[in-house]
Amino acid sequence: MRITATLCFIIEEDNILLIYKKKGFEAGKYNGIGGRVERGESIEEAAKREVKEEVGVDIDNLEYTGLLEFYSIESEPDWRVYVFKAKIVNGTPIETDEAKPLWFKVNELPYESMWEDDRVWLPLLLKGQKFHRKF
Repeated sequence: MRITATLCFIIEEDNILLIYKKKGFEAGKYNGIGGRVERGESIEEAAKREVKEEVGVDIDNLEYTGLLEFYSIESEPDWRVYVFKAKIVNGTPIETDEAKPLWFKVNELPYESMWEDDRVWLPLLLKGQKFHRKF
């Protein structure tokens, strides 16, 4: 089984919006904003919906930056994650039951509190380089 998901990074000048996941998958870590693509939903629609649900803002100007594929050697499903950059077009990020949004300088990211693979591909996103990584 494969799960399709999105991951979105909102960047404004030299700042990037990360969320601290409070519950569910990735709880206790910082990352971009995202989640599963629902049946009948496009990848772009899913990215916009997840951002709205998790931090309460509307985004636009989605820029596809890469694809992450995670393969499990156990019984867990594989993941295909489409990664985007975006801009806020309406609203101010708010804390929700699921996530606490925080702005970071792009050169001061809390990699020690993020997924290990983020160190591999997030610098590419910040440089404007496209990527496709398998883990």
